[in-house]
Amino acid sequence: MRGGKRVGAGRKKKPDHLRRELVTIRLPKWMISQLKRNGEIGYLIENHLAKKYFLDLPDDYEVGS
Repeated sequence: MRGGKRVGAGRKKKPDHLRRELVTIRLPKWMISQLKRNGEIGYLIENHLAKKYFLDLPDDYEVGS
């Protein structure tokens, strides 16, 4: 069988509470340039907030996923 829709194929959807949502923030230019050098800004901020115990994480949340 080639192509087309198949039962069980494809990526499984994440639960609504784990989906990523766009948030716009304002940061100084020097901070943005340093963050860009270290990777994707959104993932860096998410990982640091999750690792520093700043937030109460859901039980099914995996840091870095």
